[in-house]
Amino acid sequence: MIIDEEQIIQLLDNFTANDYGEFLLNNSTKDFLFIRPSGNPIDASGFMKMVTSGDLSCDGYTDVKKIHKLEFLSDDVAICVFTLRSSFVYKDIQNSDLATVTTIIKKINNQWKLSWMQRSSGNSDLTLWDLYF
Repeated sequence: MIIDEEQIIQLLDNFTANDYGEFLLNNSTKDFLFIRPSGNPIDASGFMKMVTSGDLSCDGYTDVKKIHKLEFLSDDVAICVFTLRSSFVYKDIQNSDLATVTTIIKKINNQWKLSWMQRSSGNSDLTLWDLYF
């Protein structure tokens, strides 16, 4: 499972290093959903439309700050919880977030793909995670 763990970490690093929309189209399952902080779901093609609409622009850093949990439920399904640091402008509102993201990742044709992502809003307190992990 060490190789699978490394591949998942690389997937998350690539997610934050690339254009989200295009990356999700190429690295997610057909039934992928991203649950936004508002609670509203969006699929990969909808996310791509949002990114290219002009309403969203990444104006700075985006990276995985800390992985809190990576657990394999089977040989081809894993869950991962991580803190994502990002800076972006959405509909002319500046956002600088330290958000927590929960993901379900599935191995399809020997490649790990994002199947589900749910992102919190705001500023996670990383010290609180130390109480549990």
